[in-house]
Amino acid sequence: MLKSALDSFDQSIIDILLIDSRTSLRAIGAEIGLTAPAVRDRILRMEDTGIIEGFSVRLNARALGFMLEAILNVEPLPGRLKEVEQILRDTPEVLECSVVTGNDCFVARFVLKDVGDLDRILEPLHNVARTKTSIVHRKPIPSRRPPF
Repeated sequence: MLKSALDSFDQSIIDILLIDSRTSLRAIGAEIGLTAPAVRDRILRMEDTGIIEGFSVRLNARALGFMLEAILNVEPLPGRLKEVEQILRDTPEVLECSVVTGNDCFVARFVLKDVGDLDRILEPLHNVARTKTSIVHRKPIPSRRPPF
């Protein structure tokens, strides 16, 4: 399914599900003017074509005791790329990680209970990579969907 195949109903369904993926088919249909079976069929079609990859829960890291979020830029030392990737995979505080172009190979987002956790999280990387850490102060643009 191409972007152009998303009509206004599909776009509305996606927007509603992004706010609350537990919204009932009936409630979605009532809001956008379709029957629950029509909404179900559209969701299934968007799943089948890969537009909708799944449904998930959004967690509040602060409510779980993680008071800080940080961005970590990682430049592996020569020959240490796979080792660095494994360290990042094995660090449960790393919420996501991207391989990027430029000087750094990885950009990871992770959470900390307090700033004292930083040394413990970075220590396994000290001999295999150069790192640069930035503490997230605020998010003027939260995670959002791509434009339709």
